[in-house]
Amino acid sequence: MFFKFNSGLLTKKFINLIKQAEDGILDLNKAADTLEVQKRRIYDITNVLEGIGLIEKKLKNRIQWKGLDVSRPGEVDDNVATLQRFLYCTEKCKKD
Repeated sequence: MFFKFNSGLLTKKFINLIKQAEDGILDLNKAADTLEVQKRRIYDITNVLEGIGLIEKKLKNRIQWKGLDVSRPGEVDDNVATLQRFLYCTEKCKKD
């Protein structure tokens, strides 16, 4: 079954789940259940967040928040721009 989702809102909710997770490690199966979305949507988000260095895979289906290195502002700006492009493209594809 396919559910439409707002990728920006879903990403914010996902990041909040990570921040609330014990030891900062989040089980992706539980995240999908909690957010009531397909696991594929969770993977879309984690692939981007991992690609820009905000999270890392710990074990199978578990990720950990790494955060931003604010001592490198140019890198932070690049990471934010990448995430914004992902969110824009996801929303655009959803409308098409």
